[in-house]
Parts: sequence; C-alpha cells; structure tokens
Amino acid sequence: MGGRGSNSNLGGGSGSGLKTTGLDVTHNGETTRYYFTSKDGQNYYQRGISGTPEPTPLNMSAKEFRQRVESNGATTKAVSNAEYKKAEKAYQKERDSRPDYELGIGLKDNSAYRRTARKNRVMNRVMKRK
Repeated sequence: MGGRGSNSNLGGGSGSGLKTTGLDVTHNGETTRYYFTSKDGQNYYQRGISGTPEPTPLNMSAKEFRQRVESNGATTKAVSNAEYKKAEKAYQKERDSRPDYELGIGLKDNSAYRRTARKNRVMNRVMKRK
C-alpha cells in the first residue's frame, strides 16, 4: 500500500477491478463510516459495510468527497485496511448468527413456515400466468 494514497486496495480481490477506500466522517457529534469504490471510471460510496453502493454525486472521488466534507466543518479519519477487514469479519459473523427465518430460509422442523412459503410460491406462479 505504500505510496498509493487513496487508491489503497481495501477490498475487492485483485481480479475484481474494485478498489475500496474507507473514511470516518464526524459531523455534529455523529460519526458515519463511508466506503468508496471505483469501477470502470465510475465512483460509488456506501455507508458502512452493509450499505448499498450508490454513485457519488458528480462522480466525486474519495479525495474530493473528503475535501468537500472538511470544508463543511466535519472532521475525517481514514479507515485502514485492518479496520476494514475487522469490520467485514464482524459483519459476516453477525450475519451468520442470524436465525434462518430472518434470512427467509425455511427451517426443516417448522412445518407452518414451509406451508406458508409453499402457498406464496404457488400464488406467485398463478399471478405470473395472469
């Protein structure tokens, strides 16, 4: 990572074409973590690990975003690769510990859930035909 500045590769494997940069922004006492990715010349941002990537306004880079936020009175702190990996592992661990019904997966011993899921599948097929 030495000498590469905001293009440090936090996530997205070497073949994915994604480069991720993290930034903690503190404004009015609230801290929000942003992750910036860039692919094929388009810049995206997301709030936190579980956020949905959205295109940045005016296709701003992470550096331009940081400058704009600081000019509005917020303080910023770069997120290191180790912090990113730690947050990603914590998110994955929390996601793996969720019960199956929150993820929409039927439990084998829960026949009421299976019955409801089957009714929904049949109803979806009927609605598709109409």
